[in-house]
Amino acid sequence: MLSDFETRAYKLREQGFANAANAAEAFMDEGRRVANEGIERAIQAAFSLEEHIQQAIVLAKEGRLLSYDDLPSPWRNNPHIHKGYRFTESKLECIRSAFNISNELVNIWSHALGLVLVLAIALYFYPNTANFTLSTKSDVFVAGVFFVMACLTLVCSTVWHTMNAVADIDAISTFACVDYTGISLLIAASIMTTEYTAFYCDPLSRYIYMSLTAFLGIGGVILPWHPRFNGADMAWARVAFYVGLALTGFMPIVQLGWTHGVDFVYDFYSPISKSMLVYFSGAVVYASKIPERWFPGCFDYVGGSHNLWHAAVLSGILFHYTAMQTFFANAFHRAESGCPSY
Repeated sequence: MLSDFETRAYKLREQGFANAANAAEAFMDEGRRVANEGIERAIQAAFSLEEHIQQAIVLAKEGRLLSYDDLPSPWRNNPHIHKGYRFTESKLECIRSAFNISNELVNIWSHALGLVLVLAIALYFYPNTANFTLSTKSDVFVAGVFFVMACLTLVCSTVWHTMNAVADIDAISTFACVDYTGISLLIAASIMTTEYTAFYCDPLSRYIYMSLTAFLGIGGVILPWHPRFNGADMAWARVAFYVGLALTGFMPIVQLGWTHGVDFVYDFYSPISKSMLVYFSGAVVYASKIPERWFPGCFDYVGGSHNLWHAAVLSGILFHYTAMQTFFANAFHRAESGCPSY
């Protein structure tokens, strides 16, 4: 009887092993099937994208600008801008097309000419100010970092809008990330000018806050290289990130309020109200795609949300420069008074 029981148990065990093996094999077969289908779809999508790219190139070679629907999907960013798109196989042709009428003409030259203006301020007007004559080497260095990052932002923006017509998806992704990186650096450099002058008489606090901002700025340089960051559907996420990064500039408020008083905090931050307002307004307009979302096709060449965003960025840089002059003037005044801790 015991032998029969052992025999049945053995058979049940063997049957269980067989069932498990069959189930595992079925699971593996299903996994292979799903993987093969995924690979096949990916190959089909790649062929479809390549066909669309070639079609767009053919249309562009006819010597005309493309419509939104003519573009391959990775080049579609704003469905409310209907026409005026460049598209070319050649990076050199992208540069040449920067001088022709297109829906990127204003975006390219607003920041290219803005770069000339900021360079003029940095190299001519700023060195002839009273603040410059009173500045130490470290003061000039901090101001210089702001100017360099402002110029770099404008260069990155100009490069992106010049080169975003090239028929190379890896290239346009790289150029877009370079553009976003410039914005992160500008925000970090702008914040550092406030921290440097706010704690002009407190080197330890100045070092701590500026180091933290530098760390966040590095994060702001790395994040744009994530594949999802540049998605057309991520505009609001990008705005939220940059607004959040900018708001870290107000971290010293509690300490300044405690050591200097509320009136000092209000007076200190007042000069940057204009730059903050134009940056924030421009970001909201950019993410909302206003006004073209209300009048699709009417702002294809001039007056669209990205044009307005470019105007906001350049205005913000100029407003921050004037605010920085006030920051340094007040910091020098406090230093002359023996750095009171009122």
